[in-house]
Amino acid sequence: MKNYLIISLIFTLVSCEIQYGMLDNSIEADHFSIDIFEEQAANAPSGYGIGLTEFMRDYLVSRSKMKLKTDEADIQISGKVKSYYTEPGAIQADENSALNNLKVVVNISVINNLDEKQSFVKDFARFSTYPATSALADVEDELLEDINEQISQDLLTELSKNW
Repeated sequence: MKNYLIISLIFTLVSCEIQYGMLDNSIEADHFSIDIFEEQAANAPSGYGIGLTEFMRDYLVSRSKMKLKTDEADIQISGKVKSYYTEPGAIQADENSALNNLKVVVNISVINNLDEKQSFVKDFARFSTYPATSALADVEDELLEDINEQISQDLLTELSKNW
């Protein structure tokens, strides 16, 4: 019985890695480039566009077979941070918010030089929640890490769904 459980666990882990692991085989492009994201949102922290760009570069390199290239890439990515704001997340009976959301909207343009039909321009909007009792400045780095990962995953999913 114990061996059966161990074997079942191994098969489960292997199938999860195949299903939810790297999307390596779903994108046929070999190289990508990402231009530094422009900061159009007035209240975004200074340097956020650069930070998001670096995060996405690392994310795509680590989760796909594509390699980063500075020019003449199969997939060229550019974008701009359109919105960056907080909003109440959970209004209580006393009409006060217990949680706030930091919301970021990024407009991403993808030029696919291998198949122009798979090029796109799309807004990606994500948020991360924090206690209303916390100052945004105290939790902002952690929230942005979460948001950057969500947007990067959304981009990778969008890139891989047409291949």
